[in-house]
Parts: sequence; C-alpha cells; structure tokens
Amino acid sequence: KVPPLPEGVKLHKDQNIQGVWLADGFNFKGYQTLYLTPIMFAGVERDNEVDTRAAAMQELPEQLVEHLRDTKVFATVTTRSEDVKSKAKTLKLDNTIIEFSKGGAAARHFGGPFGGGGQPVIKVRGQIFDGDKLVCVYEIKRSGESAEARMVGEAMSSEEIQRNDIRVLARDLANFFQRTAGSQ
Repeated sequence: KVPPLPEGVKLHKDQNIQGVWLADGFNFKGYQTLYLTPIMFAGVERDNEVDTRAAAMQELPEQLVEHLRDTKVFATVTTRSEDVKSKAKTLKLDNTIIEFSKGGAAARHFGGPFGGGGQPVIKVRGQIFDGDKLVCVYEIKRSGESAEARMVGEAMSSEEIQRNDIRVLARDLANFFQRTAGSQ
C-alpha cells in the first residue's frame, strides 16, 4: 500500500533522518505558515493494533506542531486549514505512516537489552509542497529510541515507548527544518 517515491526524488541520510530530499535551492526560509494536513496511513493494518494506531495518528500531528512551532521558522504551524491566511506564504506538509508496529513486552523481554526485539516501530514519509510544487520529501523511522525502552522495555507499555518515539521523531524533524532554514 505504500506509494513509491515521487519521480526524480532520491533520498539521502541527514543526521537523524534516514532519508531526505530537497528541491534545488529550497531551505524553508520566507514562509509564514506550515499547514499539516491530516495524517494518512499506508502501512500494514493489523487487527490487534487499531487502538495503538489511532493513538499514534493523533499523537504524531500534535508533537509535530509543538516541536515545529518551537523552531520559530514559521509564524504559524497548524493542522487547521481555517488558520491558513489567504495571503500568507504557506507550505503544506502531507505525512503518511508507511510502517507501524505496536511491538510487545514479551518480545522485548526475550530480546534482552539492546536486542531490539518487540520494540514498537513507526516510519513516516512526509511530502512538503509550495502550492503544487514538491519541495521536500523525507522518511524518518523510530523504534524504541530511549535508553529505558532498550534496558527495561518489558516493564514499559508499548504505547509509552511509541509516544516517546513520536516525540523524538518530531524533535529530530524540527531540528532538520531549523538547520535547513539556517536558524540553528
């Protein structure tokens, strides 16, 4: 169900982001508004992950808005189309969860510290548009990023680990925006 990357897009690693592409000369400067469209899901849908997936799809835009606002790269960061002023220079950010697993405490226990088994997984592909022009694509994946998740993950809920992973994902993406805009 995961769509292919847009034609001509070749991702490369950038610090904490597994893959990123920017249009020639693009750097996030000069835009007043960043509008995040509703999160889409194109990963494998498992019946035992309905609630966890719904929670992740709610948490992701909340964390992205919070961390991207903190960068001060944009005057407005919003998930509400009515907050986009008609004259404001605006970027539109479409995010799709392309890989998702809620993980499991038993697998984390038997995987042992640093084994990584049973950790939740979330991978997001974002596409940023200036009008109809694609200006940035990224893919960012997190899976049990915290030391607690690795060392005592069997004692933590998968939801708690995944919420932390989403925070880390949003923070790392916001740092990329800030670095690219030259304001870090």
